[in-house]
Amino acid sequence: MDASVVENAPNQKEVDGKMAKTEESEKPSNSIGLLPIMIFLAATVATAVVVEVLPHASRVFPWKSADSSADQLQPPPTYAIFGRSPTEEHLVHVVSVLHKFGYQRVGVNESWNLLWAHDYPFLSFANLKNLGQHQVVNHYPGCGYLTNKAEREEFLDYARENPQALFVQKHNEHRHIKVRAPADIAFGSNDSFVQEFVQRPYLVDGHKFDIGVYVVITSINPLRVYIYTGDVLFRYCPVKYHPFDAENVDKYIVGDDYLPTWEVPSLRKYYNRFGGSMRTVFEAYVRDQGKDPAQIWPQVEHIVRTTIAAKEKDIVNILRSYRTHNFFDLMRFDLFIDEDLKVFLMEANMSPNLSSAHFKPNSLLYEQVLYSVFNLVGIRPLTSTSGTLLGESSEMITADKNLATDLNKCAAHDCDKSCNKEECDLCLQCLSGSEYKMLQQAHQEHLHRVDMKRIFPKPIVIVHFIRVQRARTELQLSPTSSTMGTYPYQQYRLWRQSGGKQNARSSDAGSLVPVPVRWNGVHLLQTDKTRDMSMST
Repeated sequence: MDASVVENAPNQKEVDGKMAKTEESEKPSNSIGLLPIMIFLAATVATAVVVEVLPHASRVFPWKSADSSADQLQPPPTYAIFGRSPTEEHLVHVVSVLHKFGYQRVGVNESWNLLWAHDYPFLSFANLKNLGQHQVVNHYPGCGYLTNKAEREEFLDYARENPQALFVQKHNEHRHIKVRAPADIAFGSNDSFVQEFVQRPYLVDGHKFDIGVYVVITSINPLRVYIYTGDVLFRYCPVKYHPFDAENVDKYIVGDDYLPTWEVPSLRKYYNRFGGSMRTVFEAYVRDQGKDPAQIWPQVEHIVRTTIAAKEKDIVNILRSYRTHNFFDLMRFDLFIDEDLKVFLMEANMSPNLSSAHFKPNSLLYEQVLYSVFNLVGIRPLTSTSGTLLGESSEMITADKNLATDLNKCAAHDCDKSCNKEECDLCLQCLSGSEYKMLQQAHQEHLHRVDMKRIFPKPIVIVHFIRVQRARTELQLSPTSSTMGTYPYQQYRLWRQSGGKQNARSSDAGSLVPVPVRWNGVHLLQTDKTRDMSMST
């Protein structure tokens, strides 16, 4: 063979390679490799897992649910502060609690959910007459009627009826203080006010004192008033009362440099060693002196209740020009106690001092008061599951069943067909829209009252008594139990079957025991027929 031909001929390896490529190219075009199949199967399995797991994940991890993710997109609630003071030292705890609740501060002319006004705001902002649904202000228009000290004619009448009474005349800034008889009072002064001088004050270790009780008005017409029961502000005069000297005002006037509870010798052990509050350590001291402090607090409630109720009509007249009533009012009532434990009202304060700059231990009191107030009126932490902002109605919190009452009476009078009968007034079907909304608000206040006690309206108490053979001390009815305690169930059942008319046998002798009554899960010693459905503490 020619050498050139041999040289140009392909070798065996090249021939074999070309044949292999030819065979591969001749394979059917619809064949699929192993790798794409594996990728497809993996993607299918992953999709199935995601579809199966996601619904459960929203239940196991609720913060990842669609609803909560939508909430995260909403801007946080806001608050604004209005006041003429150059500093905000007195508002430190207000700001602190609101920030802990998740609120952000904005300017008074921006969009806010809460306006906290230290000064009366209604003369400065005309738009407060048309508040939005999610806006609330910490004062009522006309609240000045409660703190007004200009009732001269009433004072003169009282002075004539009590000729032995003495009075303290103070400058509005609590300077130039003098003890005076009515004839010596300078009525021409517009920068001073007059308080009655309690001549036989109750003393603790020789010190006179006053008490500050925190009060919240949540509604006007209908009126609802709460009192803070978690503690009371006690302030003691720095100098002992005896021997009395009218020129030494530190003996009988509580000033900024008052003596705090933890520095009063007889109270120190109860406060520091046993962890009492200002109220409970005072009560312990009174009991040590052989007296019962329990008689003090009903007097306090009566004074607060009657004082506010007497001025409600004046506030109602002011409110007529306001389209919405999204207001509440935190006040402090200052009172004195005499040696017979009789309580006297000194004054009511709008925008009470909540600064602990002078007495650091008071910070706990102020923050607990604010926590209770905010929860009561619907301003709650963002982490709370208690409802929407500012107490907006939610069936999860307040449903029809929570408001329905007197079911037997409603059925007996066919109140679902006609509301013309007086017996139908409280039936759910016969409530007007405003009445229903008022009941919703009252019910939610009841659920979120924390350390607040409603003192107005007072419930109509109907206490049923049963004569039993055992002595009262043997029954041991528990006020915190939701059961009948150790009361003989058979006798209670017979009494219930008789409609409350059947007592024990007439020959039985023993004590009269009040039967606990339950209202929609609330343990009471009462049955409330009032329109606010017995939602008091």
